[in-house]
Amino acid sequence: MGLGQLKGYLGAASELVWPRDCAGCGAPHQALCPECRLELLGPVTRREQDAPRLVPADGGPSLPVWSSAAYSGVVRAAIVDWKRRGRAELDREMLRAVARTAERAAPGLAEALDRLQASMLVVVPIPSRLLARIRRASAGPPALAVAVAEALVGWGLPARPRRVLARRTGRPDQSGLGLHQRAANREHATRVVGRPGAPVLLVDDVLTTGATLLDAERALSRAGAATLGAIVLAVTPAPAGPSRSPGQVS
Repeated sequence: MGLGQLKGYLGAASELVWPRDCAGCGAPHQALCPECRLELLGPVTRREQDAPRLVPADGGPSLPVWSSAAYSGVVRAAIVDWKRRGRAELDREMLRAVARTAERAAPGLAEALDRLQASMLVVVPIPSRLLARIRRASAGPPALAVAVAEALVGWGLPARPRRVLARRTGRPDQSGLGLHQRAANREHATRVVGRPGAPVLLVDDVLTTGATLLDAERALSRAGAATLGAIVLAVTPAPAGPSRSPGQVS
């Protein structure tokens, strides 16, 4: 058993004795209250237009990104608690959110697979920094990718999760960096460590500028793998104003 997994078990057990308040709004004695859960499980939409850096390697249209929430307000508070404060009791909520998004995105992904005449979709998590993996008690992108793959299989779309990306060492955390700093920090920060063998769907927790997803897509493209899109928990609203989503999925 890894250190992170052990911390997760201990954290979940402690919640049975000392339940913490809602990670979103602070309502007592519940990991996520019904109102905050509704914010996390909002309408599934295409949100790539909120990411100014999300231009694919071939210069074509922006990579499709599906999400059910904006990274603001109670959703942002809940995800920060989950990611940075190790609230493993929120795992179920986050996994449920991406699984639901995957079900809504499945028809579009199936059409894309048909166009490529491919029979399988590989669900690839965005890699985290080593330090973040060590100190994190809660689930991360790999667990989100498993939930996405299971939801797609349940819908009827052949999919399997696989870790084929790794993060190059020596890069600072993206947190607190500006738009141009994020882009520079993420350029060539991702490397391919295994051949997907099929078209790829990326999975991450938060989409901010798109620099991280763009770097992953370009690394996969250099390795000869097509990326069909990405699923994320939440998307930071575009700085210029409210989200300009190209269309609601459900």
